[in-house]
Amino acid sequence: MAGSIISLADGSKMTADFRKKFPNESKAVYYSSNVFTELLSQEGCVGIRMYNALNEDDKLTNVLVGVDEDGNDLIHGKVYNKAVICPDYCSKGNPLNS
Repeated sequence: MAGSIISLADGSKMTADFRKKFPNESKAVYYSSNVFTELLSQEGCVGIRMYNALNEDDKLTNVLVGVDEDGNDLIHGKVYNKAVICPDYCSKGNPLNS
């Protein structure tokens, strides 16, 4: 299985390390739940891959694509981007973003 739960403390350290190393980059990107639902509802989709990418403003974002059971991208299916970038659209201050 890809992915596992981590502690808030570990997540906080990881995001703080990123902000320290890349102070001018986006802190986060936000996608509505329908993006994940639509990707996962594709025939043969067992997961989602998130590629690091740059948007038209040269800010860090992601390109999302479904993945099949063999680990291959479903490139002929749906591909998503157009995330809402933090900053400007951020959660109120918490251990992951402050």
